[in-house]
Amino acid sequence: MNETTAAYIAGFLDGDGSIHLQLVRQRQYRYGFYVRVSVSFHQHQTGRKGLEWLKEQLKDGYLRNRSGPMSDYVITSRPAIRRLLIAIAPYVVFKRQQVEQGLKLLDAIEAIDSRDKFLAVARQVEAFKTLNRSKRKINTVQRVLDTWSEMRVLAPVTTDPERVRSLAH
Repeated sequence: MNETTAAYIAGFLDGDGSIHLQLVRQRQYRYGFYVRVSVSFHQHQTGRKGLEWLKEQLKDGYLRNRSGPMSDYVITSRPAIRRLLIAIAPYVVFKRQQVEQGLKLLDAIEAIDSRDKFLAVARQVEAFKTLNRSKRKINTVQRVLDTWSEMRVLAPVTTDPERVRSLAH
């Protein structure tokens, strides 16, 4: 992607885009949850051509019309998101912190090989929501811990209530 295109897409993300990370319940996954990463761009349906242009440039993701007058272009492929964030990082202004944290979290997600690492990433995902104006998050670190307890995969070696509480923070 050339610099002009990267700068344009960075401006589009700053104005009409979002970077989202969320914990999604998926029973058959190793930890009962996974981290969904997505980048989306939003426009009134009359401006859908701009979203189609973005999709042509980035060669990934999908377009959708929401109920109402809005359209979205959404990317969920982690490799595609990584390429995009790296390309636009020098040009992003308002969402610079989301781009930087998003890249760090993509690295952390790839390194998950234990419950402890998953929990550490889940905490970072929960902290990421403070960078956005998220309406609500259903799946939280506490919900992950509760689910693991129900699945009987959490077996703390202590019954000290303070230690058990600290696992949730």
